[in-house]
Amino acid sequence: MSTAATSHTRWFGRLLFAPIGIIYVLFLLAPVSFFLALSVAKYHPNELFLPIPTLENYRRLLLDGFYLAVLGRTLKIAALVTLFSLLIGYPLALFLARTRSAWRGVLMFLVIAPLMSGVIVRTYGWIVLMGSEGLINMTLKALGLVAAPVQLMNTQLAVVVALVHILVPYMVFPIFSALASMDRNVERAASTLGARPWTVFLEVTLPLSRAGIVMGCALVFTLTAGAVVTPALMGPRDAKVLGQLIYELVSSTLNWPFASAAASLLVLCQFLVILAKFRSGRRG
Repeated sequence: MSTAATSHTRWFGRLLFAPIGIIYVLFLLAPVSFFLALSVAKYHPNELFLPIPTLENYRRLLLDGFYLAVLGRTLKIAALVTLFSLLIGYPLALFLARTRSAWRGVLMFLVIAPLMSGVIVRTYGWIVLMGSEGLINMTLKALGLVAAPVQLMNTQLAVVVALVHILVPYMVFPIFSALASMDRNVERAASTLGARPWTVFLEVTLPLSRAGIVMGCALVFTLTAGAVVTPALMGPRDAKVLGQLIYELVSSTLNWPFASAAASLLVLCQFLVILAKFRSGRRG
């Protein structure tokens, strides 16, 4: 290929990349850069912030026990949701990748179907189920298993259950993609050499689907860590997560510098987790 043709191809590729690059700059890099800069500004109740550099916002976040507890609670819930989404999503993805049923398309649609309704709708669905007069408590009382309603709402358990239901499709499809692209002859070769089905799964199938697992875990963890609506509606009133705290700081107290510092810390935690997962996946 001539130099002129190579140069033309390079410029054509840059031209194709330009629209998405502009979108990223305007709607991702610019806002992130703004709140990163704002996070080191000084708070002022009358002017929202003063352009005076300070690390007081980060010092308050990292040294105050209340905010450390909020951060720890956020990471704990994100880890639990990721774990349970993986435990539920992997078998489902494996079934969808292996089945030859004519209903496979319908089953895949049913996995996607919850994404067609808003987060608020699905959260209120769980409120109907888990409320003091909800279906679960009514069933338990009808069966004589409990005398009084069980406290399901306004607990971390309720938040985890609802978020697993909301986010499990984000775990299923990366794993499904990895499993569907796998060469099944590798598994057949292992079986031919005498490996039992469980050994084939642990030594062949699971390692070859690692990329899908890493991607699914990264998606679910980051989406959970930034969740606001579901924890606000179903979680304990006195045990907020970082997303709720940021929302209240922006909309109620108008402490934008401190909210920006909290958002920066959340983004940093998400980035470190994603980086660790991808490094682990690359080594695997």
